[in-house]
Amino acid sequence: MLLRLLSTLIVLFWLGTVGWLCTVVFAPPESRMTEVDVREVYDVFFNWNEGTTMTLLESGARRGELRIAGSSGPDIQTGEINKILSLSGTLEKYEEKYESSVVDTYWKGNLIFDEEVNLDAGDFSVRIPRSSMTAFLSFEKDPPKVNASAQVAGKELFKFGGEENPSTALPLNMLPMGAGLGLGQMDLSSIRWRSVARVGEYSFGGRDMRAYLLILRAVEQDMTFRVYFSEVGEPLKVETDFGFEAISEILVPLEAYRKSQDQVDD
Repeated sequence: MLLRLLSTLIVLFWLGTVGWLCTVVFAPPESRMTEVDVREVYDVFFNWNEGTTMTLLESGARRGELRIAGSSGPDIQTGEINKILSLSGTLEKYEEKYESSVVDTYWKGNLIFDEEVNLDAGDFSVRIPRSSMTAFLSFEKDPPKVNASAQVAGKELFKFGGEENPSTALPLNMLPMGAGLGLGQMDLSSIRWRSVARVGEYSFGGRDMRAYLLILRAVEQDMTFRVYFSEVGEPLKVETDFGFEAISEILVPLEAYRKSQDQVDD
């Protein structure tokens, strides 16, 4: 009887231990974090009023930089509170003749939200020095319109929008290779984001700290972004489901630089 009881206790202890390990190791980080109102995360980020530089990684290897900043303040003309998300960065490419990585693409953009964090307007620009190409995209919600243009060596490649042709849809088939890939139009007003926010302890490169997690999903476009913030609103890490992630410079593992060089050597 005693032996049977002891055997039962051992089995139960083993099952409990395995279950606990599965929960800790395999469960997603948000399962161990407490859900909070998403406005709490937006408030700490847009009240942060500073910027941070992050390292852009592709499959764990360094591919460039991302600079991100959040700010808020009254609009000069209307007096309404605007929240601004500013983004800029570079994509790098390894050049054998220089035996180092050089900047291949420069890009920057701004997204402007109202006090309720509804997207009002935005702009985005890209410059590719090696091909002397520049491109620009801007949009507004009220009245709804999209403007886009691109130039190569000062020659206009395409232009869309303007006062004479207002629209919320960007014709992707006008972009280089767009028609060949069978792309149609992207209606910016049709994108619907679902957001969930959590707070709790998270490990960044072996360092445990209390952080916010904001999960953004565009369901119809099948896109997900996961953004970690410190308690004061500083972005720590950005994860995507298409191979790219961004990590604050103070948290980037050295393996990312080694992996980038190893891929070049291969």
